[in-house]
Amino acid sequence: MRVPTMTLDEKIAQLFVLRVHGASADTSDQEAVQLNQAAYGVDNAERLVSEYQPGGVIYFRNAGNIRNPAQIAELSNGIQNAALNRSTSDPIPLLIGADQEGGKVARLSPPATWLPSARALATLGTEAAEEGATLFAREMHAMGIVQDYAPVADVNINPENPVIGDRAFSSKPDTVCEFVRAQIRGFQHGGVAAAVKHFPGHGDTTADTHTSQAVITHSRSQWREFDLPPFQAAIKADVDVVMTGHLIFPALDPSESIATTSYPIITDILRRELEFDGVVITDGLEMAAARVTYSDEETPLRALQAGADQLLLPPAGSFPAALKTIRRAVEDGDLSEDRIDQSIERILRLKQRYGLFDNPISDVGQVGQTVGSRHHLETARRLANSVA
Repeated sequence: MRVPTMTLDEKIAQLFVLRVHGASADTSDQEAVQLNQAAYGVDNAERLVSEYQPGGVIYFRNAGNIRNPAQIAELSNGIQNAALNRSTSDPIPLLIGADQEGGKVARLSPPATWLPSARALATLGTEAAEEGATLFAREMHAMGIVQDYAPVADVNINPENPVIGDRAFSSKPDTVCEFVRAQIRGFQHGGVAAAVKHFPGHGDTTADTHTSQAVITHSRSQWREFDLPPFQAAIKADVDVVMTGHLIFPALDPSESIATTSYPIITDILRRELEFDGVVITDGLEMAAARVTYSDEETPLRALQAGADQLLLPPAGSFPAALKTIRRAVEDGDLSEDRIDQSIERILRLKQRYGLFDNPISDVGQVGQTVGSRHHLETARRLANSVA
């Protein structure tokens, strides 16, 4: 593909995946407008894309994005049309994503099909897990969502883990490997990019990085035995995206930086040792564990310097300042534009792989034929009954 022309500011914005408020791209709902203004200084997603050209957005029910399948498809189309209609540079469609794991982490509401947790699916075999991922992907793709932050590749070896639990397939690395491979195949078959998480492994902790710091005390040899194998399996299965956890892992980085801002973990291990050249995305930067060491404006820069590509969910109100911080780092020589270009190339390659440059617009009239279809509901019922 021909690389689109972008200014440095547009390249920087392209690295971010943002939350938008409202059920439509041009929403005038007062509450949504206030929240968008507080976060970005614009009224709605249409204006956000027109002003900044971010690389992606992520949907949430509590952001007012999710009402029904046709509405979601229209929201996606409105966002993509705002990108395609920008006149200042080449049009670049967005990666629209969601957390759709199954079980308790399922952002899409009925009639979208619900499936049980990873642990429950693991009792049914890899074919069921792959089938479930394909089902999820087909429904997401029909609504214009082409990036799923799943599957979980963590090995849940700590029964007191407060945040992973049944989101993991198993406490056994070999089992997790099998099911991670199966779900990657399923997501890709359904037309959605999978993102395995949370590198380098969130399974053995009693802390939740949404609310506090988490330290993994494994030795490097324990990490290779327990945490690493599912991520290796995912990379060999051609996974598109790896998500970093906001995890302190002293055996992998003695500086005790969280993995999201750790050059030894992202560049030395994930890029060089494991030879992963896909997209590295951070976990949500609004999470408490990502806001301890650096300011909200500086953490995205530190993640880029460590080797990350996509910067997910900066805290509300920090995005404009984060853009300026990254630009200033380029001007001061603390971050090269070549480094940014490496990330841009990976992100554009991912967008091309999933057809966004060919046609990012969903067929709203056909959404109901896929989302919550009889076949999908029968599949979900069969899987649920098997678990029961």
